[in-house]
Amino acid sequence: MKKLIYATAFTVILASNAPATIAGGAMQNANIPHIVGSAATPNKARFQGANHHFKVHVQGKALAALAIDLPEDVKMCGPIEVKNQSGQKIESQVSVNNRKATVVFAQPVSPDTTISIALQGIYTPGYSRNWGYALAGKVEGINAEIPLGTVLIQTY
Repeated sequence: MKKLIYATAFTVILASNAPATIAGGAMQNANIPHIVGSAATPNKARFQGANHHFKVHVQGKALAALAIDLPEDVKMCGPIEVKNQSGQKIESQVSVNNRKATVVFAQPVSPDTTISIALQGIYTPGYSRNWGYALAGKVEGINAEIPLGTVLIQTY
């Protein structure tokens, strides 16, 4: 009986903290880079050559590189442009190999910087869909790629 009471009390405590964590924006307090927004310009599915862009907020350690897995049925025929929150271009070296684009920054992007990544010249099959780009980053001091999440870009 005591175990049941302790288990119930523990569950109630955990459940009462969950809404506060979600409402408080857990990712804003995270100590890793994370995705903060995405869009397509224009967002019409039939428009070929659109720009798919997203933002990443760098937190914790400096971001040295970014890997972008392109979704199936998406072809990228234009460059990738990276800018900081002030609109200044960030020098980077971009390579595309099969379905993966890699952006290596000339200087690591410092923490508390929001970068905007624009994938230009995107060609899709022309139907409405959510396109998912898997992101991973390399931060200073860690040799492995850290998954940052999936950017969802919706076309209508």
